[in-house]
Amino acid sequence: MVVAEGGSLYHMDLNLVADGNTGLEHSLPQLAIYDDVVQFWSQTNVGYTPTLVVGYGTIWGEDYWYQHDDVWKHPILSQFVPPAELQARSVRRQKAPEEDYLQAKNAAIGKQLAAAGVIVNTGAHGQREGLGTHWELWMFVQGGFSPLEALQAATIRPAQYLGLDKDLGSITPGKLADLVVIDGDVTSDIRVSDKITQVMLNGRLYDVPGMNETVTGKRKLNPFYWQGRPESSIR
Repeated sequence: MVVAEGGSLYHMDLNLVADGNTGLEHSLPQLAIYDDVVQFWSQTNVGYTPTLVVGYGTIWGEDYWYQHDDVWKHPILSQFVPPAELQARSVRRQKAPEEDYLQAKNAAIGKQLAAAGVIVNTGAHGQREGLGTHWELWMFVQGGFSPLEALQAATIRPAQYLGLDKDLGSITPGKLADLVVIDGDVTSDIRVSDKITQVMLNGRLYDVPGMNETVTGKRKLNPFYWQGRPESSIR
């Protein structure tokens, strides 16, 4: 597997496709493609992970969500990221006119390629622990993906891309039991994807946001260093 790093260089990106890399990471640097590119790419087995949170050709997608949401108040994220780190990036936010945010156009390119048979994936680039992947889902829908198509881009498509679809990517007998339980119908409103109430990791069920094991066991999450610890645990 060779997952090549796109460098905001259009001709280099298309050469990476022509060379038969496993996939291209990062978005193409322009905000539109035409049938020549779609036909060319779709005749390869090269995947596409546009990382919309750091998409080229426009303001990064993550900045859109910092502007529109109070990210430091997120009920799950704020429990697992030190406040000093989370607030430093999310409280004092840049602001831009709505029309300057063009992440939907980057996502629309992914939609064109996916419709032609290219494997298109979410990829949050390590931006904003966990929440970044939900942003990717939401931006794919902004670009014309249906909620179900966006969910596939975060589950079965990446599993196929990485050659792990026999073990991951869908709820199927014999696969690893990794899944999340969401409070809402994500197929009709993608924005509820982060309303997670339970997480199952390899068959063990945990509550959210406490991440204490339930049903399958009784393991408890200890406080993080910034949350303080019970006197009995201090040595």
